[in-house]
Amino acid sequence: MAALAALILAVGLLVAGQAGVTRADAAPGAVSDEAPATAEAPAAPVARNKPNPGFVVKPGITFNHPFRKSKRAAIHRKIVKTLKNVEEGQTVRIMSWNFDSPYLASRVIAAHKRGVSVQVIMARGLAREQGMHRSYGVLLRALKKGNADRPKELRSWIRTCSATCRGKGGAMHNKMMLVSRSGATNWIVMQGSGNFTGAAAVQQFNDWTTTTENQALYDGWMTMWEQAKKDKNFPALQFTVPSTTIPGASITTMFAPHRDQVDPPLRVLNKVQCNGATNTANGRTKVRVANAVWGDERGARIARKVRELHFQGCDVRVVFMMMSGNIRNILAPVPAKQMVYITGATANKFKDRYVHLKGLSVEGNLDGNPGASAVLSSSENWTQLGWFSDEHDMIFWDDAPMAAKYADWVDMIFNAAPRTLANYVNSADPDPVVRVKPGTEYLSPKDYPFHELEAELN
Repeated sequence: MAALAALILAVGLLVAGQAGVTRADAAPGAVSDEAPATAEAPAAPVARNKPNPGFVVKPGITFNHPFRKSKRAAIHRKIVKTLKNVEEGQTVRIMSWNFDSPYLASRVIAAHKRGVSVQVIMARGLAREQGMHRSYGVLLRALKKGNADRPKELRSWIRTCSATCRGKGGAMHNKMMLVSRSGATNWIVMQGSGNFTGAAAVQQFNDWTTTTENQALYDGWMTMWEQAKKDKNFPALQFTVPSTTIPGASITTMFAPHRDQVDPPLRVLNKVQCNGATNTANGRTKVRVANAVWGDERGARIARKVRELHFQGCDVRVVFMMMSGNIRNILAPVPAKQMVYITGATANKFKDRYVHLKGLSVEGNLDGNPGASAVLSSSENWTQLGWFSDEHDMIFWDDAPMAAKYADWVDMIFNAAPRTLANYVNSADPDPVVRVKPGTEYLSPKDYPFHELEAELN
């Protein structure tokens, strides 16, 4: 039990613009980041490698699939296209538990060189373990150059936090990017389960939500950013704003370290009523859960609620990467599958493919509304470590297209997953301690084979 607790704790760590920017209307012929311009509305010619002022960042949710080439780097492509079209004088703010990707680092540096203010925060322990020849060191040197003529608040840099950026102990485990303006799109908030690494694109199922043209949401996230860069204790922060894309919908953001708040997944699940749904085929509320790591009493509480909803008649499915034996026992009656594909005879965290999402969706009867929906997307594993580390959770209330897309994605993973609770295996991403038994060694972060992984993106 002690070894299992230590393993869960380690995995919790490992598996892991300025508000006053003036809004401008989208330019005629603006193009989306998801599809080419049509013949009826051609995009204006733009010089190669120059920002396109007519580019439009598409809001919504993006998924990463480690087995499908077209989806393998979907999140990375979204990030890169957004960065490419940020013009001089705009701001980019990034927080990532791990930033270890020459592919993404080169795009960040290119934005800085053309006059964009790029500021990055990552976990201090990982930065130290990488050494100065990896992405952290490359960014540290490159972002120092060219700041002399910029106002202090618009200088570029990369920093680390001693533990969490806004609390005590734990780790900085966020995965997010805030952009003041890219092309014709303002106030961009991107977040999800994927770090800025090749592993996030090649090995993991991840999600990434994008919201645009919502200044209230952007300003709230920038408040968190301004606190985080000071690396000091701050009170818990949460807020709800109206959606700018779905009439009547709203978005709740919750930043850890948590204090006395309701646990983010329970904030959704506690509202669920299992029968009387008007937006599902069988009248049962559909609950789809995709969370990488469940541990400690916190994970057990959430598991008990999921089991309760299953017994009450909800249509429940769970996919996961790792959970303690106690939690597996709690979820034994629930349709649950472990998505971990082992490459070779033993687990290898730099080869295996696995679920890394950290969220859920609900379609059906929520808080007395029979046609409601909700999506929780976050950076947070359901462990005690996640409770007091720097994490972010977003709940999209009544965004029906997003909820349907999330549920379909979980169903796809569930149908493809090779393992059930009965044939559970130790996860692909436990602690980096070298094992004694030959063939079960795990590499440390400094040995992370990013060149091999990112070669798969070409």
